[in-house]
Amino acid sequence: MLCKVLKLTNGDTLIGNVVEESRGFIEVYRPMRVILTNKMNEDHLYNLSMMKWDPLMNFSIPARIFKQSIVSVSEATSEIVRIYSTAYNEFETVGEDDIEIQSADRTSEIKEEIDKMRASMTSSNNHILH
Repeated sequence: MLCKVLKLTNGDTLIGNVVEESRGFIEVYRPMRVILTNKMNEDHLYNLSMMKWDPLMNFSIPARIFKQSIVSVSEATSEIVRIYSTAYNEFETVGEDDIEIQSADRTSEIKEEIDKMRASMTSSNNHILH
């Protein structure tokens, strides 16, 4: 696997291991978004942080990035590869059991909110001014 830096048309900078390339797409294993910020009161010094490119995606399956969304692809420096490796190893140690999942069935809550809104809209105390 080759660790590459990808610049996307939306402005994101990604780093990840390219596992497959075809005519229309590149598959990247564990893509992470790189965020650079200037250090305050420091010239030419930056803070670098990395996060999952898409926190909703399954991080253990390669992401397919279509080439029309890519501006450039380049080799990552050895220091960046080291930082990237450390970052994705940290994500591996955080188990999915650590994530709190809320119930997807909120239908009754939503219906209650709609009923409250309807009641307040039809109340005799409301006046519409034009």
